[in-house]
Amino acid sequence: MDEKKEQFLARLRETFRVEAAEHIEAIGAGLLAIERAGAAKRAPIVESVFREAHSLKGAARSVSLAGVEALCLELESIFAAMKSDKLALSTEMLDAIRPALGVLAALCRSPGATPSPEDEEQRQQALAALKRIVRGTADKRAQALGPQAARLAAVPGAPPDPQPPRIAAATAAPDTVRVSTHKLAAILLEAEELVGAKIAASGRTAELRALASDLAGWNQRRVHRAARRRRASESTAATSELLESEALYAGTIESTLRKLALAAHQDALALAGITDRLLENTKNVLLLPCSYLLATLPGIVRDLAHDQGKEADLLVRGEDIEIDRRVLDELKDPLTHLLRNCVDHGIEKPELRRELGKAGRGSITITVKPAEGNRVELTVADDGSGIDTGKVRKAAARLGLVAADATTLPEADVTGLIFHSGLSTSPIITDLSGRGLGLAIVHEKVEKLGGTVTVTSTPGAGTTFRMLVPLLLATFRGVLVEVAGRGFLIPTASVVRVSRVKPDEIKTVENRQTIALGNVAVSLVRLRDVLELSGPDGRTNDAPRPVVVVRAGGRQIAFLVDEVQGEQEVMVKSLGRQLARVRNVAGACISGSGTVIPILNAVDLTQSAIAAGAPQRIDAAPDAAAAERRSRLLIAEDSITARTLVKSILEGAGYEVLASVDGVDALTKLKTEPFDLLVSDVDMPRMNGFELTVKIRADKKLCELPVVLVTALGSQQDREYGIEVGANAYIVKSDFDQSNLIEIIRRLL
Repeated sequence: MDEKKEQFLARLRETFRVEAAEHIEAIGAGLLAIERAGAAKRAPIVESVFREAHSLKGAARSVSLAGVEALCLELESIFAAMKSDKLALSTEMLDAIRPALGVLAALCRSPGATPSPEDEEQRQQALAALKRIVRGTADKRAQALGPQAARLAAVPGAPPDPQPPRIAAATAAPDTVRVSTHKLAAILLEAEELVGAKIAASGRTAELRALASDLAGWNQRRVHRAARRRRASESTAATSELLESEALYAGTIESTLRKLALAAHQDALALAGITDRLLENTKNVLLLPCSYLLATLPGIVRDLAHDQGKEADLLVRGEDIEIDRRVLDELKDPLTHLLRNCVDHGIEKPELRRELGKAGRGSITITVKPAEGNRVELTVADDGSGIDTGKVRKAAARLGLVAADATTLPEADVTGLIFHSGLSTSPIITDLSGRGLGLAIVHEKVEKLGGTVTVTSTPGAGTTFRMLVPLLLATFRGVLVEVAGRGFLIPTASVVRVSRVKPDEIKTVENRQTIALGNVAVSLVRLRDVLELSGPDGRTNDAPRPVVVVRAGGRQIAFLVDEVQGEQEVMVKSLGRQLARVRNVAGACISGSGTVIPILNAVDLTQSAIAAGAPQRIDAAPDAAAAERRSRLLIAEDSITARTLVKSILEGAGYEVLASVDGVDALTKLKTEPFDLLVSDVDMPRMNGFELTVKIRADKKLCELPVVLVTALGSQQDREYGIEVGANAYIVKSDFDQSNLIEIIRRLL
């Protein structure tokens, strides 16, 4: 951490220390007031203490004090149960809470220090005591299970029951894999056959060396004999005899060479067969059943559905099919994003499903099956509402991807737009959806694997995503091109077509070169410019030039090259740790002549082409006046620590930021000063964030103001209420990330 960040964190912790002392003092005083007050007067006091615990929890989260946050969470649970009359007040209960307050005070006095083992033990004991209050001082369930279970339940901080071994193993990503014995046996047999090939190669080497020695001796003798002939003027008969002898020897050498060439050819065929089989068997060692990846996904679907008040089951088919482990690792994020999309946008709530004549529980199916060309097809299908193409059109029009009146666009093209980055049909931005990045990540990841992803949807019946990915990553097909005297390989999966264009076919549109492919104008960029190469151009006047049209990341761009040498299958080599990430380059391969050929990254290539002159997507550009003026943001947050943290983050991003202490203060400022966006907490005194949003939407002057709610309330009911009152984004503090907040604000402004 650099010095500036360390200084800021130190200031933030000092602010927290002061604020925490105030909250703890208020909670302690509240406990005394609760004990002294009668039953009729306790409700507002309990509410006040509940809010103090909640504010302290939020402040602790702002400075990453997980131990303090955990204690505050249990205190919140106790006071919430008291508010709803689910927990009866007793002196014993209050006496048990007070030691926890002492532990809290000790932890908050030095928020930046690492707690000692004794402090941590006290914290665990306090946490266990608070948990026992929530579930009842006597754990009847643990006693019913037996003395040992009761003792475990009474141990402070006792770990939860472990996950079943199968699931735990599936969630890990070990650097080793289990290999079946029949796979290893096959490799061993091929390796043993290589011993024979090695012995044969050694024998051929010895024969060639002997032959070379004989040739050297014969040549030396021939030189000596020629010298003697010149000195002694040998007779014609002797010369003829010498020539016949040399011819006979030359014939013997030729016959020996032919035999050696035939034997070497047979050895090469045998070695090629053994090598191919060994390579194939070695590849199979890297294959893992899809269950390695799919075993944890049903739990993810269950949790996602539960968080949104939905019910859904995941059915997996083809989990025994084996795929390269590296492919499986790369597919983890795309599958998670697709499942999140199915649950969030596809599966309806149980009540609505029953009204539509469907089963209350939604169904998502992942199917894995082999495909042609050494590939595998993965299908993710749900029986939800399908894709609303009307919403997709509107979202695409807002981004400038289609014209606002493009109603004649085919349905298949409309559904394909969902893979564009930034496009989302969600009415609100949350931690689950709304940013328009999930499906764009799916598209990019699958393309990087050399695969493709498509989507089909039937309104009211569901949506199906199909991913076609390679079974193995070892071999790779690409189009070999030459640019500036150098060779490069472009992934075949990303190549739309290869063609030639004449100079008069290149048109200039808005100062950018384009060519026509059918009825579509495609941007044209010289590959040498994108790769920043110097050297011979390879062009001739008026001669057609080869063009490779590449599609990646939702973009289609034509690259002008010097020569297209054809399609090749090669072995991919990584660039090593020192070159783990090189712009425009995905890897390398070795040509037949031993030359190293870079393999280009299609996604990077299109992005670099845009920077080199290709048009970007049509997004509305801000005018000069708006660019010069810094956006003005208002924060509504009752916790001074959280308020300071968020204000610092937003000011660091270049915004002008003002702060307010609650909803009433924020509404007053909004009515008297101009602001471009509001960032508000929800649980605040006098007027909470939901009430503030309702007031803003009801005001004619403020109704269009973007509102971002940042809160600890993470239930699906709270999220839905956030949508109902008109918030533009809903961020749960437990998932808070400052880059996400800044990215959301930039999208809304």
